[in-house]
Amino acid sequence: MSDWLSPAFVLGLLLSIGYASLYHLFWGRGLTDLLVALPTAVLGFGAGQFLGLLTKTPVLQIGQLHLLEATLGAWCALLLVRLMQR
Repeated sequence: MSDWLSPAFVLGLLLSIGYASLYHLFWGRGLTDLLVALPTAVLGFGAGQFLGLLTKTPVLQIGQLHLLEATLGAWCALLLVRLMQR
């Protein structure tokens, strides 16, 4: 399996899609909201993962995936988009 398709990457992508779907379920109004939420969740998840790699915090880590930091990053990004849409 190639490096860019690692299990941590796939799990992170699936979790990001799940977070964007939950966001859309509660606050989305149309397809455009979902299309904005998907890349926002992925970018926020990636930023949180990067922060977790920098801090090397072993809290809620699944393999190479820093679940706590990445989840917080995704939800912070989604909530920021929600505040900007108002």
